Amino acid sequence: MRQASFTLALGVVFIASAHAEPLPEFVGETIVVTPTRMAEPAHAVVGDVTVIDADQLAAAGQTSLLEMLQAQAGLEITQEGGAGSNASLRIRGGNSGHTLVLIDGLRVGSATVGTTPLESIALDQIERIEILRGPASSLYGADAVAGVIQIFTRQGRGVPRLSALLGAGSHGLLQGRVAYGGQAGATRFHVAAGYSRTDGGFSAARPGTFGYHPDHDGDEKRSVQLNVDHALNDRHRVGLSGLANRDIVEYDAGTADDYARNMVNSLSAWWKGQLSDRWNSQLRVGLGQNHTQNFSLGTSSGRFDTDQTQYLWQNDFALAAGSLTASVERIEQDVEASTAYARNRRVVHAGQLGALGQWGAHTLQASLRHDDYSDFGGHTTGMAGYAYALNAAWRASASYGTSFKAPTFNDMYWPVTAFFQGNPNLQPERGRNIELSLRYQDRRDRLGLTAYRNRVEDLIVYVFPTMENVDRATLEGITLDGSTELGSVRVRASMDWQDPVNDATGKSLNYRARRHGTLDVSKSLGRWEVGATLVASDSRYADAANTQRLPGYARLDARVQYRIDSAWRVLLRVNNVLDAEYQLVNGYNTPGMNGLLALQYQPE
Repeated sequence: MRQASFTLALGVVFIASAHAEPLPEFVGETIVVTPTRMAEPAHAVVGDVTVIDADQLAAAGQTSLLEMLQAQAGLEITQEGGAGSNASLRIRGGNSGHTLVLIDGLRVGSATVGTTPLESIALDQIERIEILRGPASSLYGADAVAGVIQIFTRQGRGVPRLSALLGAGSHGLLQGRVAYGGQAGATRFHVAAGYSRTDGGFSAARPGTFGYHPDHDGDEKRSVQLNVDHALNDRHRVGLSGLANRDIVEYDAGTADDYARNMVNSLSAWWKGQLSDRWNSQLRVGLGQNHTQNFSLGTSSGRFDTDQTQYLWQNDFALAAGSLTASVERIEQDVEASTAYARNRRVVHAGQLGALGQWGAHTLQASLRHDDYSDFGGHTTGMAGYAYALNAAWRASASYGTSFKAPTFNDMYWPVTAFFQGNPNLQPERGRNIELSLRYQDRRDRLGLTAYRNRVEDLIVYVFPTMENVDRATLEGITLDGSTELGSVRVRASMDWQDPVNDATGKSLNYRARRHGTLDVSKSLGRWEVGATLVASDSRYADAANTQRLPGYARLDARVQYRIDSAWRVLLRVNNVLDAEYQLVNGYNTPGMNGLLALQYQPE
């Protein structure tokens, strides 16, 4: 791949975005929650945030959640094989554990490994995704060192109606879902169920990789979802939200029958009330689960279950020139596993304050949070940001924020073995980030340039025979992203230049490309909607010593939708159109060209 040519092409897109003739508006006002914990216009917040809305999800043509995220600015993924296989996501060059994932405000990740299995979450449960790049521990606590991904599930709206999809594709792919939802009187509801399976079409591991077995490694997903809320009156609502994902994925561990069963579930009950014209309050209690069990030749070879019970009371106040939020939170993390951990429970108490103020062309944003852990004590984080509107379209901003990542149960409480044991004296990893941005936005054009430097200290690494806080890393880079409409063609693009480095060795952090970018183009042609997405990456090192280099790659995906009438559509998606051969993890395969053809029923 010629990186210079690709960079030039993206540059042409951005220049066109800034200077194209006025065109009809194709996006409306965007409201975001994640950057402040309150609903605010996206142009008002200081943070670097991206929204993937319902229209974008629908236009994607039934891709996976990971593929949707990989096509966003600042994000990289690794995956050990095809659908459902073990994956990691990195924002701005951070570690995989430096991204906090929330589903409707709940943590659903693993407390033993410190990440969330995004590969197991069904995309058709999702109505909206907000991606906040940069530290957010002062809003959400531990693990939000490099960013936050918040998933909002589907809600019921309008006249109750049925929707369904049935599809088939390459490598035995079958996919189906059915949903029913809407509003009846004062009650809104949405219920859905989904299923997908594939035989994979290839072996996850390559010959020579530990555990390699020459068979096809498939994946089978089942999902259900429920959202219901009821208006008690014009100021108070109560609701219940839940989803369950059960994913059985085959992988290579040396036999013909190795697989894992991954479950990602959430359930929450809530009340939201308007206590006065300037005071909104909410109470929520929820449970987030990540249960994993491995099997070999029909026998369990390991089980690791995380349950996180979460309690929240949040109060939002409208001020004369902005808003203020205050919340208290309790998180109970419980681990049940086949491994006898030295400790299997921790409790977190937290208090948080946040403020957003606007005076003419000036915007100030600040947040402060203190988290107190039952096993390693308290940690305070903060953020302060300032933005200045140069005119109606251009805006410059600067911010500084701190963050931390909590040690996992594996890090602290793994039992003593010949080569490893947990270290109960570990302290959190600590981050300090500064960033500058310049943004342009009018009715149909958007352009952003963000430069950042995130210094992460006390990184937790293995030093025989345990884990220690010994490393430091510097994550710095520039992100250029934008969107426009050229004639009737919609264009979104991004380019990242980054330099994530281990300060102790001067080496690049593994599986981070110094340059990576995306380009998405779509067009409506009467009843037809066509589009294509390009994801490209420079080479990456697969090891800390920087001796194993994975070549760069470019993957092109194409999609077509045909609207039969107001309710029926035909979807066609072809991934990796050029059948590019590349690796996301050293020693593991990725899918070649593959496709899906589906029939969708969704009344407008």
